[in-house]
Amino acid sequence: YGFTNAGIRMRTQKKKYSYSFGANWQQAELQGKITTGIKDSLINKTFRNILPNARFQYNFSKFKTLSLSYNTSTNQPGMSQLQPIPDNSNPLNIKNGNPDLKQEFNHTIQSNLNLMSPYKNKNLFVFLTARTTENKIVNSDSINLQTGVRNTKPVNVSGVYNLSNNISYSMPVRFLKGSVEISSSTGYNQGKQLINSITGQLIENTIKTLTFGPEVRLDMN
Repeated sequence: YGFTNAGIRMRTQKKKYSYSFGANWQQAELQGKITTGIKDSLINKTFRNILPNARFQYNFSKFKTLSLSYNTSTNQPGMSQLQPIPDNSNPLNIKNGNPDLKQEFNHTIQSNLNLMSPYKNKNLFVFLTARTTENKIVNSDSINLQTGVRNTKPVNVSGVYNLSNNISYSMPVRFLKGSVEISSSTGYNQGKQLINSITGQLIENTIKTLTFGPEVRLDMN
């Protein structure tokens, strides 16, 4: 797998704020050979994409800033996911490839708020990330209810995204000759998977995951 890209970006710098925007052109090539006992398969896929990007930053002061960025990226399918010949090394779990798979295309938005008071040794950091994926590669499972044999095939789906944020505040604790930091991280992920029902029809399942993790840290010198 290899890729070539070229791009252009325009940037403006002011005293209080700055911004930039641009785009990259990317051509990626995936080449490989899958060897089986029956027939060898040659895989040669070419992907072409325009990847836009943008960034904005506002400076409230020297130690207080707010930034917002937007980026795009791609993830290529693997060789085993593209192979046209089924992998039946496990007769109860047959893995099928999908030569028509598309690249995953990611859109990512990040926001950072940094409020620092170096003279008072107090800091507040807020980070937020949102990412959505077009053509997300997921497994489509079809189970034969009579024989118990499962056929798995990768497919492209939409509607997959995740959100994450982190908030951290630190302040000095003078009587302990140290500092305390209180932080919290939260994440939400929505994924998808296809599986057949009792009637044999493929049904799209949405998988939602919520995570939350508070933390308290005390440093003493």
